[in-house]
Amino acid sequence: MNKYTWTLIGAVIVAGISLATWAGAINQGDKEALHAYKKMEQARNQENKSSSNVTLSDFSIQGAVLPEADKIRKYNDTNMQGLLSSTDEKLSFIMEEDEVKGIVIATDKEPIMAGGEKSGPELFDLYENIKNTLGKDVNITYVSYSGGFIFVATDSEGEESLWLDQRASTFLDLPSHKQLKSEEVVEKIREGAESVDEEKTNQLEMGSKSE
Repeated sequence: MNKYTWTLIGAVIVAGISLATWAGAINQGDKEALHAYKKMEQARNQENKSSSNVTLSDFSIQGAVLPEADKIRKYNDTNMQGLLSSTDEKLSFIMEEDEVKGIVIATDKEPIMAGGEKSGPELFDLYENIKNTLGKDVNITYVSYSGGFIFVATDSEGEESLWLDQRASTFLDLPSHKQLKSEEVVEKIREGAESVDEEKTNQLEMGSKSE
């Protein structure tokens, strides 16, 4: 074989490896969640036998969780990151070309949920708004809150801000889709935790009186 032939073979092998790497990039959890979404869509649209040509976004958002109410109530700092515990869950967007169809939450190995036809486009707009405001280097973490989502954004200077979707903003009585200071959101979350503790105390007192 001449030099040109070996170069061509080498290029084909490299292309094959790149394609295989890209095809295997989607992990098992995401794969199963996306498959479940496709099955749900087929069940909804039984007249249309063809499966929707949906894929996952080429990026995901790392998940975190809030502690129990008593720990939130005792938290004295104003920084949200200090209140959170990281998880192995990530949020990705279900895409059909440039249209957002929903969201997938999964670990690398297991699916957690797939759907969110209404929340998907809203969360994608919120994500884009954060990137446009704080720059592409911003680090974003998501937290589920009362059926909604809080995005915790840390910019390149280490400054933290919080962004709420519509549902979370309703529960916290704060604006949605706007850059908020950590302290005002953390304070609202603390107030919510205190009301939960008060409700539990009242229920225990009522229970003891009825005995």
